[in-house]
Amino acid sequence: MPAEKHKFQEIFSHTYEEAFRWRYEYYIRLMLRFAEYLGRDKLIEMIKKAADEDTMANASDGTDFSFEKFICSGSTTFKNMMTWDVVERTDRVYEMRVTECLWTKIFKEFNAEDIGYATVCHGDFADARAAHPKLRLERTKTLMQGHDCCNHRWIFEG
Repeated sequence: MPAEKHKFQEIFSHTYEEAFRWRYEYYIRLMLRFAEYLGRDKLIEMIKKAADEDTMANASDGTDFSFEKFICSGSTTFKNMMTWDVVERTDRVYEMRVTECLWTKIFKEFNAEDIGYATVCHGDFADARAAHPKLRLERTKTLMQGHDCCNHRWIFEG
């Protein structure tokens, strides 16, 4: 007879938006409170620094890196969190234009897009470096910063 599932292992049914609200609303409120104590600019810099350091602490040495796998990872999950079009896709370049983002929607409701950028978007650059030393991200616009899109462009120079 199979072991009975612990209650922590039960399936929790929710929409992506409900899950985001559940995950981020408390975090945003907490960060807004920290901003009152530290100052908003100092908080933003601390979040960015911590995000970069955490990402790089778990960086890969690149030996098992596949550019194709990197650009495809998460696409099934992300399709319910963002709306995007592929601008360019080659064996060395992948560019996408994001026009809708659930992270932005939630952070914007709290007038906390700067905290959202520091928490969610800023780390994309470190994520690229952590995946492979010769992978870099170029991006000049984000929805979180009030632009009309996010223009992610990954270039693999390996």
